[in-house]
Amino acid sequence: MNILGSGDSLRKRTSHPYIGLQPASTSERSREAVDGLNRGRENLRGPAVQVTYWFEVVHEGEPMEGLVTAAKMLLEHGTLKPWHQEGDASVPKPAGYDEFMSWATDVVLLGHNGGQKVESGLVKIAYPLAFFDKRSDRKVPLAQLLMAIASEPFAAFSFSQGARIVDVAFPPELLSRFPARLWPHSRVRRYLGLAADEPIIGTIVKPKTGLTPELFSRSVVEAALAGARFTKADENMHLPLSEVPRYVGRVVKDLQSAGFDLGRSDPPKGRRFLFAPHITTDSDCMHEYARAALDAGANALMFSPYYGGGFPLMAELIERHDVPVYAHTAGMNVSTGCATWGFDPRVTYLLAALYGAAFMQLTTMGGYLKPDDTEKGPILDTLGAHGLEGAEGMTLAIAGGLGPGNIGVNMRLLGKAGRMFLAGTSVYSHPDGPSSGVRAIIAAYRAFSEEGVADLPGLKRYAASKGKEGKPLARALG
Repeated sequence: MNILGSGDSLRKRTSHPYIGLQPASTSERSREAVDGLNRGRENLRGPAVQVTYWFEVVHEGEPMEGLVTAAKMLLEHGTLKPWHQEGDASVPKPAGYDEFMSWATDVVLLGHNGGQKVESGLVKIAYPLAFFDKRSDRKVPLAQLLMAIASEPFAAFSFSQGARIVDVAFPPELLSRFPARLWPHSRVRRYLGLAADEPIIGTIVKPKTGLTPELFSRSVVEAALAGARFTKADENMHLPLSEVPRYVGRVVKDLQSAGFDLGRSDPPKGRRFLFAPHITTDSDCMHEYARAALDAGANALMFSPYYGGGFPLMAELIERHDVPVYAHTAGMNVSTGCATWGFDPRVTYLLAALYGAAFMQLTTMGGYLKPDDTEKGPILDTLGAHGLEGAEGMTLAIAGGLGPGNIGVNMRLLGKAGRMFLAGTSVYSHPDGPSSGVRAIIAAYRAFSEEGVADLPGLKRYAASKGKEGKPLARALG
Protein backbone atom coordinates (compact mmCIF):
# COMPACT_ATOMS: atom_id res chain seq x y z
CA MET A 1 0.00 0.00 0.00
CA ASN A 2 1.39 3.42 -0.95
CA ILE A 3 -1.34 5.53 0.65
CA LEU A 4 -0.91 6.64 4.25
CA GLY A 5 -3.07 8.79 6.48
CA SER A 6 -5.01 11.31 4.42
CA GLY A 7 -3.14 10.30 1.26
CA ASP A 8 -6.26 9.21 -0.61
CA SER A 9 -7.34 12.86 -0.78
CA LEU A 10 -4.01 14.09 -2.16
CA ARG A 11 -3.71 14.88 -5.85
CA LYS A 12 -0.72 16.10 -7.84
CA ARG A 13 -1.63 19.18 -9.83
CA THR A 14 -0.75 18.45 -13.45
CA SER A 15 -1.77 21.74 -15.05
CA HIS A 16 -2.16 25.38 -14.16
CA PRO A 17 -5.65 26.23 -12.85
CA TYR A 18 -6.26 29.11 -15.28
CA ILE A 19 -3.31 29.99 -17.54
CA GLY A 20 -3.92 28.65 -21.04
CA LEU A 21 -7.44 27.36 -20.34
CA GLN A 22 -10.35 27.97 -22.71
CA PRO A 23 -13.75 29.24 -21.48
CA ALA A 24 -16.39 26.64 -20.67
CA SER A 25 -19.09 29.34 -20.88
CA THR A 26 -20.41 31.18 -23.89
CA SER A 27 -20.00 34.92 -24.43
CA GLU A 28 -23.77 35.25 -24.18
CA ARG A 29 -23.78 33.60 -20.74
CA SER A 30 -20.97 35.89 -19.62
CA ARG A 31 -22.89 38.99 -20.76
CA GLU A 32 -25.98 37.74 -18.95
CA ALA A 33 -23.97 37.24 -15.76
CA VAL A 34 -22.40 40.70 -15.97
CA ASP A 35 -25.76 42.39 -16.65
CA GLY A 36 -27.28 40.65 -13.63
CA LEU A 37 -24.43 41.58 -11.34
CA ASN A 38 -24.51 45.22 -12.41
CA ARG A 39 -28.24 45.70 -11.93
CA GLY A 40 -28.58 48.68 -9.59
CA ARG A 41 -24.90 49.52 -9.96
CA GLU A 42 -25.25 52.03 -12.80
CA ASN A 43 -22.78 54.71 -11.68
CA LEU A 44 -20.84 57.05 -13.95
CA ARG A 45 -18.11 54.52 -14.74
CA GLY A 46 -15.23 56.92 -14.12
CA PRO A 47 -11.52 56.00 -13.96
CA ALA A 48 -11.15 52.60 -12.35
CA VAL A 49 -8.65 49.87 -11.57
CA GLN A 50 -9.73 46.62 -13.24
CA VAL A 51 -8.83 43.47 -11.36
CA THR A 52 -9.05 39.93 -12.73
CA TYR A 53 -9.71 37.26 -10.10
CA TRP A 54 -9.65 33.48 -10.32
CA PHE A 55 -12.00 31.62 -8.00
CA GLU A 56 -12.62 27.98 -7.26
CA VAL A 57 -15.88 27.72 -5.34
CA VAL A 58 -18.16 25.09 -3.86
CA HIS A 59 -21.85 25.35 -4.79
CA GLU A 60 -24.81 23.14 -5.57
CA GLY A 61 -26.46 25.05 -8.39
CA GLU A 62 -26.16 25.16 -12.15
CA PRO A 63 -22.86 25.81 -13.92
CA MET A 64 -21.59 29.39 -13.39
CA GLU A 65 -23.99 30.15 -10.52
CA GLY A 66 -21.26 29.64 -7.91
CA LEU A 67 -18.91 31.94 -9.76
CA VAL A 68 -21.61 34.61 -10.04
CA THR A 69 -22.24 34.29 -6.30
CA ALA A 70 -18.53 34.83 -5.60
CA ALA A 71 -18.58 37.92 -7.84
CA LYS A 72 -21.72 39.26 -6.16
CA MET A 73 -20.19 38.89 -2.71
CA LEU A 74 -17.03 40.61 -3.92
CA LEU A 75 -19.00 43.52 -5.34
CA GLU A 76 -21.31 44.02 -2.39
CA HIS A 77 -18.85 43.42 0.44
CA GLY A 78 -15.86 44.89 -1.36
CA THR A 79 -17.49 48.28 -1.94
CA LEU A 80 -21.24 48.89 -1.66
CA LYS A 81 -24.65 47.43 -2.21
CA PRO A 82 -27.16 49.63 -4.02
CA TRP A 83 -28.74 52.04 -1.52
CA HIS A 84 -32.19 50.44 -1.71
CA GLN A 85 -30.70 47.10 -0.59
CA GLU A 86 -28.80 48.32 2.45
CA GLY A 87 -29.40 51.99 3.16
CA ASP A 88 -32.06 53.41 5.47
CA ALA A 89 -35.19 53.72 3.32
CA SER A 90 -36.28 56.74 5.37
CA VAL A 91 -33.12 58.64 4.45
CA PRO A 92 -32.41 59.97 0.94
CA LYS A 93 -29.42 58.37 -0.77
CA PRO A 94 -26.37 60.54 -0.08
CA ALA A 95 -25.07 62.54 -3.01
CA GLY A 96 -22.25 60.73 -4.73
CA TYR A 97 -22.98 57.41 -3.00
CA ASP A 98 -23.00 55.43 -6.24
CA GLU A 99 -19.59 56.71 -7.32
CA PHE A 100 -17.90 54.53 -4.69
CA MET A 101 -19.50 51.41 -6.15
CA SER A 102 -17.54 48.71 -8.02
CA TRP A 103 -18.96 46.90 -11.04
CA ALA A 104 -18.38 43.68 -12.96
CA THR A 105 -16.87 43.70 -16.44
CA ASP A 106 -16.55 39.97 -17.16
CA VAL A 107 -17.31 36.50 -15.80
CA VAL A 108 -15.86 33.39 -17.48
CA LEU A 109 -16.46 29.81 -16.39
CA LEU A 110 -13.37 27.62 -16.82
CA GLY A 111 -14.52 24.37 -15.26
CA HIS A 112 -17.50 22.74 -13.53
CA ASN A 113 -17.74 19.43 -11.65
CA GLY A 114 -21.35 18.75 -10.76
CA GLY A 115 -20.53 15.55 -8.89
CA GLN A 116 -18.11 17.32 -6.55
CA LYS A 117 -20.16 20.56 -6.60
CA VAL A 118 -17.11 22.64 -7.47
CA GLU A 119 -16.44 25.11 -10.26
CA SER A 120 -13.77 27.63 -11.21
CA GLY A 121 -13.43 30.65 -13.41
CA LEU A 122 -12.37 34.26 -13.87
CA VAL A 123 -14.16 37.34 -12.61
CA LYS A 124 -13.20 40.88 -13.60
CA ILE A 125 -14.17 43.75 -11.30
CA ALA A 126 -13.66 47.50 -11.74
CA TYR A 127 -12.94 49.63 -8.66
CA PRO A 128 -13.44 53.37 -9.18
CA LEU A 129 -10.60 55.62 -8.04
CA ALA A 130 -13.17 57.60 -6.09
CA PHE A 131 -13.56 54.62 -3.75
CA PHE A 132 -9.99 54.27 -2.49
CA ASP A 133 -7.85 57.13 -3.83
CA LYS A 134 -7.55 59.23 -0.67
CA ARG A 135 -3.93 60.44 -0.48
CA SER A 136 -3.69 64.21 -0.46
CA ASP A 137 -0.20 64.25 -2.03
CA ARG A 138 -1.42 62.50 -5.21
CA LYS A 139 1.06 59.64 -4.86
CA VAL A 140 -0.19 56.13 -5.58
CA PRO A 141 -2.35 55.01 -2.62
CA LEU A 142 -0.95 51.48 -2.54
CA ALA A 143 -2.25 50.42 0.87
CA GLN A 144 -5.72 51.76 0.08
CA LEU A 145 -5.62 50.09 -3.33
CA LEU A 146 -4.72 46.71 -1.84
CA MET A 147 -7.39 47.07 0.83
CA ALA A 148 -9.88 47.74 -1.94
CA ILE A 149 -8.97 44.85 -4.21
CA ALA A 150 -7.38 42.23 -1.93
CA SER A 151 -9.04 42.27 1.48
CA GLU A 152 -11.61 39.97 3.10
CA PRO A 153 -14.28 39.91 0.36
CA PHE A 154 -11.70 38.49 -2.04
CA ALA A 155 -10.37 35.65 0.11
CA ALA A 156 -12.37 35.10 3.31
CA PHE A 157 -15.65 33.52 2.22
CA SER A 158 -15.93 29.89 3.29
CA PHE A 159 -17.25 28.66 -0.07
CA SER A 160 -13.92 29.51 -1.77
CA GLN A 161 -11.40 26.70 -2.25
CA GLY A 162 -9.17 28.96 -4.28
CA ALA A 163 -8.90 32.72 -4.73
CA ARG A 164 -6.18 34.51 -6.66
CA ILE A 165 -5.68 37.98 -8.11
CA VAL A 166 -4.59 37.22 -11.66
CA ASP A 167 -3.99 40.68 -13.09
CA VAL A 168 -4.42 44.38 -12.33
CA ALA A 169 -4.96 47.05 -14.99
CA PHE A 170 -4.41 50.67 -13.91
CA PRO A 171 -6.13 53.62 -15.60
CA PRO A 172 -3.85 56.32 -17.05
CA GLU A 173 -4.94 58.68 -14.25
CA LEU A 174 -3.25 56.37 -11.71
CA LEU A 175 -0.50 54.85 -13.82
CA SER A 176 1.02 58.28 -14.46
CA ARG A 177 1.50 58.84 -10.72
CA PHE A 178 3.97 56.02 -10.14
CA PRO A 179 7.52 57.28 -9.55
CA ALA A 180 9.87 57.95 -12.46
CA ARG A 181 12.21 55.10 -13.40
CA LEU A 182 15.74 56.14 -12.46
CA TRP A 183 17.65 52.91 -13.22
CA PRO A 184 16.25 51.20 -16.33
CA HIS A 185 18.35 48.49 -17.96
CA SER A 186 19.81 50.99 -20.43
CA ARG A 187 21.25 53.11 -17.61
CA VAL A 188 22.69 50.04 -15.88
CA ARG A 189 24.49 49.17 -19.12
CA ARG A 190 25.75 52.72 -19.59
CA TYR A 191 27.03 52.83 -16.04
CA LEU A 192 28.87 49.52 -16.45
CA GLY A 193 30.20 50.57 -19.86
CA LEU A 194 28.88 47.47 -21.57
CA ALA A 195 28.19 47.11 -25.26
CA ALA A 196 24.85 45.65 -26.33
CA ASP A 197 26.34 42.20 -26.98
CA GLU A 198 28.23 41.97 -23.66
CA PRO A 199 26.56 40.04 -20.86
CA ILE A 200 25.84 41.30 -17.37
CA ILE A 201 27.06 38.40 -15.26
CA GLY A 202 26.19 38.57 -11.57
CA THR A 203 27.14 36.50 -8.55
CA ILE A 204 26.00 36.05 -4.97
CA VAL A 205 28.28 36.12 -1.94
CA LYS A 206 28.86 32.58 -0.73
CA PRO A 207 28.79 31.03 1.86
CA LYS A 208 25.56 32.55 3.10
CA THR A 209 26.75 33.82 6.46
CA GLY A 210 29.47 33.60 9.08
CA LEU A 211 32.14 35.18 6.86
CA THR A 212 34.72 37.65 8.11
CA PRO A 213 34.90 40.96 6.22
CA GLU A 214 38.05 39.65 4.52
CA LEU A 215 36.41 36.45 3.27
CA PHE A 216 33.25 38.34 2.35
CA SER A 217 35.32 40.72 0.24
CA ARG A 218 37.31 37.93 -1.38
CA SER A 219 34.07 36.36 -2.57
CA VAL A 220 33.18 39.59 -4.38
CA VAL A 221 36.60 40.52 -5.74
CA GLU A 222 37.41 37.07 -7.17
CA ALA A 223 34.15 37.13 -9.16
CA ALA A 224 34.78 40.70 -10.33
CA LEU A 225 38.29 39.92 -11.55
CA ALA A 226 36.94 36.96 -13.53
CA GLY A 227 34.42 39.12 -15.39
CA ALA A 228 31.32 39.46 -13.21
CA ARG A 229 29.87 42.98 -13.20
CA PHE A 230 27.46 42.70 -10.28
CA THR A 231 27.46 40.94 -6.90
CA LYS A 232 24.80 40.95 -4.24
CA ALA A 233 25.12 39.70 -0.69
CA ASP A 234 23.10 36.62 0.15
CA GLU A 235 19.73 37.42 1.71
CA ASN A 236 20.50 35.23 4.72
CA MET A 237 23.56 37.25 5.74
CA HIS A 238 22.19 39.64 8.35
CA LEU A 239 24.51 42.27 9.80
CA PRO A 240 23.99 44.62 12.74
CA LEU A 241 24.00 48.26 11.69
CA SER A 242 27.42 48.80 13.25
CA GLU A 243 28.93 46.05 11.07
CA VAL A 244 27.57 47.29 7.74
CA PRO A 245 30.36 49.89 7.23
CA ARG A 246 33.05 47.34 8.15
CA TYR A 247 31.90 44.71 5.65
CA VAL A 248 30.95 47.09 2.87
CA GLY A 249 34.01 49.26 3.38
CA ARG A 250 36.33 46.28 3.07
CA VAL A 251 34.69 45.17 -0.20
CA VAL A 252 34.88 48.67 -1.67
CA LYS A 253 38.52 49.12 -0.63
CA ASP A 254 39.54 45.76 -2.12
CA LEU A 255 37.60 46.35 -5.35
CA GLN A 256 39.25 49.74 -5.77
CA SER A 257 42.67 48.23 -5.10
CA ALA A 258 41.95 45.68 -7.84
CA GLY A 259 41.21 48.49 -10.30
CA PHE A 260 37.42 48.74 -10.11
CA ASP A 261 35.36 51.94 -9.94
CA LEU A 262 32.14 52.06 -7.92
CA GLY A 263 31.68 55.80 -8.28
CA ARG A 264 30.07 58.17 -10.78
CA SER A 265 33.19 59.85 -12.20
CA ASP A 266 33.30 60.63 -15.91
CA PRO A 267 35.38 59.08 -17.30
CA PRO A 268 35.48 56.08 -14.95
CA LYS A 269 38.65 55.46 -12.96
CA GLY A 270 38.56 51.75 -13.73
CA ARG A 271 36.18 49.00 -14.76
CA ARG A 272 32.76 49.69 -13.37
CA PHE A 273 31.21 47.20 -10.96
CA LEU A 274 27.95 47.15 -8.99
CA PHE A 275 28.02 45.88 -5.41
CA ALA A 276 24.66 45.49 -3.62
CA PRO A 277 24.92 44.68 0.09
CA HIS A 278 21.90 43.16 1.78
CA ILE A 279 20.13 45.66 4.03
CA THR A 280 16.72 44.09 4.74
CA THR A 281 15.67 45.22 8.20
CA ASP A 282 12.54 46.58 9.87
CA SER A 283 10.98 49.48 8.01
CA ASP A 284 11.90 52.04 10.67
CA CYS A 285 15.61 51.14 10.26
CA MET A 286 15.81 50.89 6.47
CA HIS A 287 17.03 54.46 5.94
CA GLU A 288 19.83 53.99 8.49
CA TYR A 289 21.00 50.76 6.87
CA ALA A 290 20.87 52.25 3.39
CA ARG A 291 22.82 55.32 4.48
CA ALA A 292 25.45 53.20 6.24
CA ALA A 293 25.97 51.00 3.18
CA LEU A 294 26.15 53.90 0.74
CA ASP A 295 28.43 56.00 2.96
CA ALA A 296 30.78 53.01 3.07
CA GLY A 297 30.97 53.04 -0.74
CA ALA A 298 28.25 50.65 -1.96
CA ASN A 299 26.74 51.74 -5.25
CA ALA A 300 23.65 49.50 -5.19
CA LEU A 301 21.36 48.02 -2.54
CA MET A 302 19.57 44.70 -2.14
CA PHE A 303 16.61 44.03 0.12
CA SER A 304 13.18 42.47 0.28
CA PRO A 305 10.46 45.11 -0.18
CA TYR A 306 7.96 42.56 1.18
CA TYR A 307 9.67 42.52 4.57
CA GLY A 308 11.64 45.77 4.47
CA GLY A 309 8.91 48.40 4.29
CA GLY A 310 7.15 47.83 0.97
CA PHE A 311 7.42 49.20 -2.54
CA PRO A 312 6.80 52.87 -1.62
CA LEU A 313 9.76 52.82 0.80
CA MET A 314 11.88 51.18 -1.89
CA ALA A 315 10.95 53.98 -4.29
CA GLU A 316 11.77 56.57 -1.63
CA LEU A 317 15.27 55.13 -1.15
CA ILE A 318 15.86 55.01 -4.92
CA GLU A 319 14.80 58.63 -5.35
CA ARG A 320 16.63 59.95 -2.29
CA HIS A 321 19.97 58.33 -3.16
CA ASP A 322 19.68 57.77 -6.94
CA VAL A 323 20.76 54.17 -6.34
CA PRO A 324 19.84 50.98 -8.21
CA VAL A 325 17.96 48.54 -5.99
CA TYR A 326 17.75 44.78 -6.38
CA ALA A 327 14.20 44.00 -5.21
CA HIS A 328 14.77 40.62 -3.64
CA THR A 329 11.90 38.14 -3.92
CA ALA A 330 12.25 36.87 -0.33
CA GLY A 331 8.67 36.97 0.94
CA MET A 332 7.04 37.27 -2.48
CA ASN A 333 6.18 33.61 -2.78
CA VAL A 334 4.34 33.67 0.53
CA SER A 335 1.59 35.41 -1.43
CA THR A 336 2.37 34.26 -5.00
CA GLY A 337 3.74 30.74 -4.57
CA CYS A 338 0.43 28.88 -4.47
CA ALA A 339 -1.26 28.69 -7.87
CA THR A 340 -4.71 28.64 -6.23
CA TRP A 341 -4.35 31.41 -3.66
CA GLY A 342 -3.02 34.94 -3.22
CA PHE A 343 -1.51 36.89 -6.10
CA ASP A 344 -0.37 35.80 -9.53
CA PRO A 345 3.34 36.77 -9.63
CA ARG A 346 2.78 39.01 -12.65
CA VAL A 347 1.15 41.49 -10.23
CA THR A 348 4.15 41.69 -7.91
CA TYR A 349 6.61 41.96 -10.81
CA LEU A 350 4.54 44.80 -12.23
CA LEU A 351 4.45 46.65 -8.91
CA ALA A 352 8.19 46.21 -8.36
CA ALA A 353 8.90 47.63 -11.82
CA LEU A 354 6.42 50.49 -11.48
CA TYR A 355 8.02 51.48 -8.18
CA GLY A 356 11.45 51.64 -9.80
CA ALA A 357 13.29 48.42 -8.94
CA ALA A 358 16.44 48.18 -11.04
CA PHE A 359 16.78 44.40 -10.68
CA MET A 360 14.47 41.52 -9.83
CA GLN A 361 15.02 37.79 -10.07
CA LEU A 362 13.16 35.76 -12.67
CA THR A 363 13.85 32.12 -11.91
CA THR A 364 15.46 29.81 -14.44
CA MET A 365 13.32 27.71 -16.74
CA GLY A 366 13.17 24.17 -15.46
CA GLY A 367 14.68 25.32 -12.18
CA TYR A 368 13.76 24.61 -8.60
CA LEU A 369 12.24 27.96 -7.63
CA LYS A 370 8.90 29.65 -8.23
CA PRO A 371 7.39 31.30 -10.25
CA ASP A 372 6.56 28.18 -12.22
CA ASP A 373 7.56 28.04 -15.88
CA THR A 374 3.93 28.45 -16.99
CA GLU A 375 3.75 31.77 -15.14
CA LYS A 376 6.86 33.32 -16.70
CA GLY A 377 5.30 34.11 -20.07
CA PRO A 378 2.47 36.16 -18.53
CA ILE A 379 5.02 37.97 -16.33
CA LEU A 380 7.04 39.01 -19.38
CA ASP A 381 3.88 39.91 -21.32
CA THR A 382 2.64 42.12 -18.48
CA LEU A 383 5.96 43.94 -18.10
CA GLY A 384 6.20 44.35 -21.87
CA ALA A 385 2.71 45.81 -22.12
CA HIS A 386 3.76 48.54 -19.68
CA GLY A 387 7.11 49.26 -21.34
CA LEU A 388 8.90 47.78 -18.32
CA GLU A 389 10.75 44.98 -20.11
CA GLY A 390 13.90 45.35 -22.19
CA ALA A 391 16.20 48.35 -22.54
CA GLU A 392 13.96 50.83 -20.72
CA GLY A 393 12.55 48.35 -18.25
CA MET A 394 13.61 46.51 -15.14
CA THR A 395 16.67 44.27 -15.45
CA LEU A 396 15.51 40.70 -14.88
CA ALA A 397 18.12 38.59 -13.11
CA ILE A 398 17.84 35.05 -14.44
CA ALA A 399 18.78 33.05 -11.37
CA GLY A 400 17.99 30.07 -9.19
CA GLY A 401 20.01 27.12 -10.37
CA LEU A 402 21.65 29.00 -13.26
CA GLY A 403 24.89 27.50 -14.52
CA PRO A 404 26.91 27.01 -17.68
CA GLY A 405 24.88 23.92 -18.57
CA ASN A 406 21.53 25.75 -18.76
CA ILE A 407 22.31 29.42 -19.47
CA GLY A 408 21.85 28.91 -23.21
CA VAL A 409 18.42 27.31 -22.77
CA ASN A 410 17.37 30.24 -20.60
CA MET A 411 18.71 32.75 -23.09
CA ARG A 412 16.62 31.06 -25.78
CA LEU A 413 13.42 30.84 -23.70
CA LEU A 414 13.65 34.05 -21.65
CA GLY A 415 15.67 36.27 -23.97
CA LYS A 416 18.95 38.18 -23.72
CA ALA A 417 17.82 41.82 -23.86
CA GLY A 418 17.20 43.40 -20.49
CA ARG A 419 18.73 40.46 -18.62
CA MET A 420 21.39 39.81 -16.06
CA PHE A 421 22.54 36.22 -15.59
CA LEU A 422 23.06 35.64 -11.89
CA ALA A 423 24.77 32.55 -10.49
CA GLY A 424 25.71 31.51 -6.99
CA THR A 425 26.21 27.82 -6.35
CA SER A 426 27.51 27.00 -9.82
CA VAL A 427 30.19 29.69 -9.48
CA TYR A 428 31.37 28.88 -5.99
CA SER A 429 31.24 25.10 -6.46
CA HIS A 430 33.39 25.09 -9.60
CA PRO A 431 36.22 22.56 -9.12
CA ASP A 432 38.82 25.25 -9.86
CA GLY A 433 37.24 27.98 -7.72
CA PRO A 434 34.88 30.91 -8.24
CA SER A 435 37.03 32.69 -10.82
CA SER A 436 36.74 29.69 -13.09
CA GLY A 437 33.05 29.46 -12.22
CA VAL A 438 32.47 32.96 -13.59
CA ARG A 439 34.56 32.26 -16.69
CA ALA A 440 32.57 29.09 -17.36
CA ILE A 441 29.31 31.07 -17.28
CA ILE A 442 30.74 33.69 -19.65
CA ALA A 443 31.98 31.02 -22.06
CA ALA A 444 28.58 29.31 -22.10
CA TYR A 445 26.92 32.69 -22.72
CA ARG A 446 29.21 33.25 -25.71
CA ALA A 447 28.59 29.74 -26.99
CA PHE A 448 24.91 30.53 -27.34
CA SER A 449 25.38 34.11 -28.55
CA GLU A 450 27.93 33.19 -31.22
CA GLU A 451 26.81 29.74 -32.31
CA GLY A 452 23.39 29.09 -30.78
CA VAL A 453 24.84 26.26 -28.70
CA ALA A 454 22.81 25.30 -25.62
CA ASP A 455 22.98 21.50 -25.35
CA LEU A 456 25.61 19.62 -23.34
CA PRO A 457 27.43 17.95 -26.31
CA GLY A 458 27.52 21.25 -28.15
CA LEU A 459 28.88 23.09 -25.11
CA LYS A 460 31.61 20.50 -24.68
CA ARG A 461 32.58 20.84 -28.34
CA TYR A 462 32.61 24.64 -28.00
CA ALA A 463 34.77 24.45 -24.88
CA ALA A 464 37.24 22.13 -26.59
CA SER A 465 37.46 24.47 -29.59
CA LYS A 466 38.55 27.36 -27.36
CA GLY A 467 41.59 25.64 -25.90
CA LYS A 468 42.81 27.20 -22.63
CA GLU A 469 40.02 29.78 -22.75
CA GLY A 470 37.44 26.97 -22.81
CA LYS A 471 38.92 24.99 -19.94
CA PRO A 472 36.73 26.52 -17.19
CA LEU A 473 33.62 25.58 -19.18
CA ALA A 474 34.90 22.08 -19.88
CA ARG A 475 35.69 21.54 -16.20
CA ALA A 476 32.27 22.84 -15.14
CA LEU A 477 30.52 20.42 -17.49
CA GLY A 478 32.53 17.43 -16.23
